[in-house]
Amino acid sequence: MKSKLYIFALLTLLVANCTREPLPEPEKEEAKIVTISASIPPETRVLYDDSDRSLAWQTGDTLLLAGYDGTTYKGSKKFHWTGGKNFQGTEVPGATTYKAYYLAKGITLDETTGEVQLPADFWQQAQNGNNSTAHLRNKLLLFDENANPITQRFSLALKSSIIKLNLTGIPEDAGELYQLIYTVETASGVFESVSLDVTGVTFSADLNNITAFLSFDPTEMTNIAANGKVIISLYGEKSYMWKIDAVTQEKTYAAGKRYTGAVSSGWIEIINPLRYVARYNVNPAGTGFVEDLTACEGSGYFNWNQASVISLPGYHLPSQKEWRGIAPEAYGYVLFKTTVDKNNITEYVTVRNQDITMTCDYRNVGTQTNPAPSYALRYKGNDNMLSAWKYEYNYDTNLEHTHLKVTCRNVVPSIPIDTIAQYTFWITNNKNDIVRYFPASGWVTSGHPNVVGTGGYFWSSTQYRPDKYDNLFYSMYFTPTVVQFNRNDKLLEYSVRLFVNTD
Repeated sequence: MKSKLYIFALLTLLVANCTREPLPEPEKEEAKIVTISASIPPETRVLYDDSDRSLAWQTGDTLLLAGYDGTTYKGSKKFHWTGGKNFQGTEVPGATTYKAYYLAKGITLDETTGEVQLPADFWQQAQNGNNSTAHLRNKLLLFDENANPITQRFSLALKSSIIKLNLTGIPEDAGELYQLIYTVETASGVFESVSLDVTGVTFSADLNNITAFLSFDPTEMTNIAANGKVIISLYGEKSYMWKIDAVTQEKTYAAGKRYTGAVSSGWIEIINPLRYVARYNVNPAGTGFVEDLTACEGSGYFNWNQASVISLPGYHLPSQKEWRGIAPEAYGYVLFKTTVDKNNITEYVTVRNQDITMTCDYRNVGTQTNPAPSYALRYKGNDNMLSAWKYEYNYDTNLEHTHLKVTCRNVVPSIPIDTIAQYTFWITNNKNDIVRYFPASGWVTSGHPNVVGTGGYFWSSTQYRPDKYDNLFYSMYFTPTVVQFNRNDKLLEYSVRLFVNTD
């Protein structure tokens, strides 16, 4: 991808026309009201216009002035735009010099040091419609951090930068778009991303393009490393990505510049492996599905021979490696009552008839007395399947709806397992989550049900060591402590969860 750089003009504020207002309490020295005016040719402005890459003041614009006495921070005051080139506010009591900041609405200052603080979600942006720049107004940072008397000139330098993406050739089945993420590899194995929520754009046979604008912090997203990846992810009704696996030379991002990129083809589908698991268990007759996602009773029980001949159009009994695509086979990775901290575990799975080698990270902080969900970052090394996983054991004291809940969300490489293992990660940006429920339907032997309401057992189509055993087949199961696989006698009667057929 070729980048083209454009330098923004610096914003200069001329401080003048100080006026003194009557004091409400003459015995106390209160802050004085000061008018400051913006006066430079050509006018640099804060409402971004991409046609000439200019900015313009508009109603609601605010400057934050931080006051100092020498090196001692004295506090801050907001100066509000009053029309033309003027801003008005009050002096900081005791301050002799000032620093100036825009965007005042997004910036707070440390109460002791005056250092700039941005909220964790500051760079989260939302664009309404195609080729719209209105959202950039609230994501541009301009600072003058040279402390000067309020009667002297402020020169605010743009600290943020902009990426303009012209994307075409987008498949029409992407449908309604709700998020775009731009990701770059800044050093080997190190990724940074900026995301953009999108409304008002629906791809179709008549619309296969979007022009998107993203503001970003060039001190965080500093560069694209030589041989580094670039990934553009589109999340919609169906999700797609475009990527370069290795750029030819390093590209550096700098403050105050606008970068452009264009993509016209090469979109590949983003795959959520959990999507290919049927939503419900097979019914007792083996002719369809049950109607309750979590009911422990009502599912069918089948020995392996019976399970292997269930034939529902569009579905099949999954293999051991297909089940591995949903949960790890070995003990020690998905646990609810034991601490787990394991990285780069190699696993061999099958998704959509494709055999895949991947690596995975697992986390859990649960204990025997305080169980907790188990988390995973899976499909590392497979960019279009990279995904966050959450495994939850939900116990019903009445033993009627105990179930395993599995949630899978496609992510970009900048999201680490430690972020995924946080509760807050799962309560936002969850539109592309796929969820499947596995009821604790137990198992049956000699006509007697076992552990109904506490555990679930599901056949695979794969035989264990056919050269040595003719009666053992793999199954996936869960209990209050673990999700894993086992080898079981084919005469046992387990539930059946089918997977969707793929071409």
